[in-house]
Amino acid sequence: MKHFSKCGVFFVVIIMAVITQSHAARWYVAPGGSDNAGGTITAPFATMVRGQTAAVAGDTVYFRGGTYYYASTTAAIGIDLTKSGASGRRINYWAYPGEIPVFDFYGMTAQQRIKGVNISASWIHLKWLEIRGVPQNLRNAHEDWGVYVNGGSNNIFELLNLRHNMGPGLFIIRGGNNLVLNCDSHDNYDLYSSSDGSTPNAPGENADGFGCHVNQAGNTGNVFRGCRAWNNSDDGFDCISCQEAVTIENCWNWSNGYIPGTTTAAGNGNGFKIGGFGNPPDNYPSPIPQHTVRFCVAFNNRAAGFYQNHHPRPNYYYNNTSYNNRSANFNLLGYDLNAGADAGMGILRNNLAFTGTAVSNGTGTGVDAACNSWNLTASTVSAVDFQSVATTGWEAPRRADGSLPVLTSLHLVQGSDLIDKGINVGLPYIGTAPDLGAFEYGAVGIAQQPFQPYRVSGSSIANPSGNVHVFDLSGRCIESGFINRACGVFIYKFQQPANRTYAYPVFRSKVDVISSEEGIRNFR
Repeated sequence: MKHFSKCGVFFVVIIMAVITQSHAARWYVAPGGSDNAGGTITAPFATMVRGQTAAVAGDTVYFRGGTYYYASTTAAIGIDLTKSGASGRRINYWAYPGEIPVFDFYGMTAQQRIKGVNISASWIHLKWLEIRGVPQNLRNAHEDWGVYVNGGSNNIFELLNLRHNMGPGLFIIRGGNNLVLNCDSHDNYDLYSSSDGSTPNAPGENADGFGCHVNQAGNTGNVFRGCRAWNNSDDGFDCISCQEAVTIENCWNWSNGYIPGTTTAAGNGNGFKIGGFGNPPDNYPSPIPQHTVRFCVAFNNRAAGFYQNHHPRPNYYYNNTSYNNRSANFNLLGYDLNAGADAGMGILRNNLAFTGTAVSNGTGTGVDAACNSWNLTASTVSAVDFQSVATTGWEAPRRADGSLPVLTSLHLVQGSDLIDKGINVGLPYIGTAPDLGAFEYGAVGIAQQPFQPYRVSGSSIANPSGNVHVFDLSGRCIESGFINRACGVFIYKFQQPANRTYAYPVFRSKVDVISSEEGIRNFR
């Protein structure tokens, strides 16, 4: 954990605004455009690929609202993004402000496995795009894919709406340091999947919401943050056969494992399937990765909310909420390589399970569980601990900054005996100790990264002036400060008490404080 110096009287952090370089160009694409046009706002291109051809590192390609139809009887890829940006100068593929571009791949009819958007480029940023309708044309293969990341690294996939594809909404097979931020993946269903390579006998068993299955060592740093997955026929999030550790944080999923819109069983139906290399494990790396899932919610899934999936090393499960999942809220079924047999695996802290089986396969030397709701002796979990236990409304529109909607469901109520019952694991909290579950009582916005000077875009700060309060990890107010703007430099100045360090501060303000392209949330 990063701590800051205890020397000196004042703690000053200077954040430099990123000044848009004068040579960075803007290009425009519209459904009624022409790839022979100039790519201006009045004479837009027609396709994303033409925008890619025109753009160089630092440029932004804007897509006007409407539907972009892709049809081919021979092509296996609808859009192939191969041109990379550079560090600090991404190529941006963004929706034009206030408009919704929809990329429709229903017309891709080649007898091949189809990729809607194939990405081998690095340092690119996709934002506010809808990807739908990738078909499954073969009857003797597995799934097809909405967005398929095949070698791209250091990319941001933000606010994508991935729906009604015949396979996973977004799938990472190669590449590292990709951030999947505030994306939704839902109603994906692989009707024609085959398990024997000859007949479509495994419908629904491969259409996950999100998949991270990097097959190369060194593809580290992939993160899913603020994403939602629901009504997918297989799992919400799936990390099977992943060679490097993945982090999933502040994500929600529900109602996976059914034919979308029904209660008819389809695929596996786990909310978060975390790791695994088969049973018994095969082709696993050394060292075996340990994945992290924190501040996440899973409910009403056909199988487990959180599933170890025979993974042969304990994963980290911190501050998650699992509610009413059919087989178990937490299924810790791992694999002991030394014994050559299934065994419980997992490191669990501050988790909350309610309704149904709290934990299965939760014993053995591979399980390290403490300060979870099922470990409490003097407290029990009931509906009165929550402001609401509603399972509707979770797909509500996101906030203006793209973050998850504000709900009351599965948030602790004042006076709940689950408040302050956790243990400090180096993540932010309010009060004398962390609460149990994904939602800290009384928290407005909690930084999930160590506090440091972040590069931010001045254009994304709506009102960079206002009172700011910084809290330490125990929830005590360290000091109040004031944010001022002058010449593109933002200075945060706080009185630093003696013998106190700063780590993962919590921002509380009535204004937007930071909005970074690296995914730092706005705190209000």
